[in-house]
Amino acid sequence: MIATSLLAMLILSIATPLAAISPASAEESETPAILYTAGNWTYIQNDFITIAFPAGGKKPMFLWWYTNDTDNINVVKFKGLIEYATYEKPYFLWRCQADRLKIKEYINGKYFMSWRNGPRFHNSNLNMAIAGLSKIANALNLHAPYLPFSSSKWVLEGPANVTRGDVKYLSFNFTLADVPGRRSEFQFAENNVIIRCRFYYTPATEDAYGKYTYTVNAGELKIDIIIKKWEWNSDKLEPIIQDLRDLGLDIPKSNASLALWVNLASINMTKLEIAGEDAESMTDADMTEVTSMAGNMYAGDEKISVVQNRTEEDTVQLQNRWRNRFQIRFEKGNATFAGFFNFVPQAIITDGTTYNTTDVTASYMSAGAHMRLFIGYPYFGNNTLEHDPSIGVEGVAPWMPTNLLAVLIGATIVIAVAVIAVRVRKKMVNIVSVQ
Repeated sequence: MIATSLLAMLILSIATPLAAISPASAEESETPAILYTAGNWTYIQNDFITIAFPAGGKKPMFLWWYTNDTDNINVVKFKGLIEYATYEKPYFLWRCQADRLKIKEYINGKYFMSWRNGPRFHNSNLNMAIAGLSKIANALNLHAPYLPFSSSKWVLEGPANVTRGDVKYLSFNFTLADVPGRRSEFQFAENNVIIRCRFYYTPATEDAYGKYTYTVNAGELKIDIIIKKWEWNSDKLEPIIQDLRDLGLDIPKSNASLALWVNLASINMTKLEIAGEDAESMTDADMTEVTSMAGNMYAGDEKISVVQNRTEEDTVQLQNRWRNRFQIRFEKGNATFAGFFNFVPQAIITDGTTYNTTDVTASYMSAGAHMRLFIGYPYFGNNTLEHDPSIGVEGVAPWMPTNLLAVLIGATIVIAVAVIAVRVRKKMVNIVSVQ
């Protein structure tokens, strides 16, 4: 009886805070949002959450906070795309960007020297191998590995209200239109990189082409990263690298990939003017990030310090602690509700007819009071890739099933009924598990 009572009290102690927070937060989020532009920002605001993005869609950058708490403003800036090629690790490594000199140096240090000192070396092949490395270093038909978003021009479509059955949301898109000064390199990306956004007034279940589903809460901003075309440096270098393999160099097939670089930071309202200057700027500088006050981020239950600037070091793999999605939570501190940045661990690859899933990876750097996050997408050739991040505040914890409260209360009732029945029958009962 004592153990049963304690278990019931524990379940109720968990359920009560959820009962206090969840219904109110959801109800507030379902009220129509106010949409307005002031200064450098366009705002989406209701009683629960405020989201701001650069007026006119000048760059894909978002600020958001619990509406009644302007001392804790979360920041996400989509910095750009980086092509990389790793030979051992599946996730993004800073040193493995698909740059001709970096690749040449890596192959030279890792594979050329071991070949030259190994049993497969033939002196007659030495000059051809050296010439192959030189071809990599002097390849002129490659683009820079990094496509910066902030120094590109974007076109904003919307916002517009959409109703589909019982689901209501605000829809708007950022489309990359021009890459000034580097157009000859990245002209292929123009109009082929889209950031599609939906701010949900009501809870919804999204279906990714029948491959997987996920729940989006009211007050959450759902973001689709769409890359319709990418010209791969790795494709252009592969014939040269294959020639080196034919000479006896044991170079494995590279993991050609594309990383979405995202900066995560925390500021307060006093830094909004600097963030506004950042929103207007077409430089690639981290103007907002250098004012960040973040001490820690949380990946699931893992606490990650971002105080130190470790950008001279390489990235660290981010483990997926949740089965359904990666989750980065901002440190709550004195905030009423903590902000979050989530993304599902799979992306969609399509040729327009068939749709398949591919696993995504994540790695990060502590960058001095903010985090550099790199979401890795495996090679997708000439196809289109789509991926699904989202941002919000944890009024209704997005990583927890929304019916958990009912399950907990139901379990409590079952226990209570079982106890009463036992007392009536005066028999002992063992509770094995509650699912």
